[in-house]
Amino acid sequence: MTCSLCGSEVRESFSGIEGIKLHRCSNCWLVFKDPELHPSAEEAEYRYAQHNNSDDCPGYRDFLNQALEPTLPYLDFGMEGLDFGCGPNPVLARMLDEAGYSCTYYDPFFFPDLPDDRQDFIMATECFEHFFAPAAEMKLLTALLRPHGTLTVMTHRWDEETDFSTWWYLRDPTHISFFHRKTFDYLCTRFGYQVEEAPGDKVIVLRKMVVV
Repeated sequence: MTCSLCGSEVRESFSGIEGIKLHRCSNCWLVFKDPELHPSAEEAEYRYAQHNNSDDCPGYRDFLNQALEPTLPYLDFGMEGLDFGCGPNPVLARMLDEAGYSCTYYDPFFFPDLPDDRQDFIMATECFEHFFAPAAEMKLLTALLRPHGTLTVMTHRWDEETDFSTWWYLRDPTHISFFHRKTFDYLCTRFGYQVEEAPGDKVIVLRKMVVV
């Protein structure tokens, strides 16, 4: 088995909740589901379309604010950004517009057109766990971001206290890749970022330091 992020040979496999087969990379610390468990594109799109995340839901706005609030200190008015993997309803892009920042949106299923220009910031909330090929996705994100721009990621990270035999986050069939803080250290080294903020176990704000 080869790691879907760093390409290293993976020798550790184990079962998570409900017998879900997982692999753990000792190089970049990515945990990922066995490829046999990956949903088809049609199955993934159907599940994403069931998400009922609307603008008028205060709870969902509060949820997105977990990523927005630690990002705002790194933004200046007039900056242009991208809500990457926004799903069928780009609520976060509209929240950024309301705050005075221009924000477009992209989703491979619902809004498949990428912007022509590089962006000052990218928000990637609840999408990293869906990546089948995280190295390719990270390469794309880096290409879309201007030097010294910020990339905010929101995904539940695992740590040494995580019990995969009971971790609910694995149950979603579209959740494929699971990141440790050390996985983000690997991403920073490989793609040229530094960590600006890492509040809690879900949000991390990265700054692109070099052109990759």
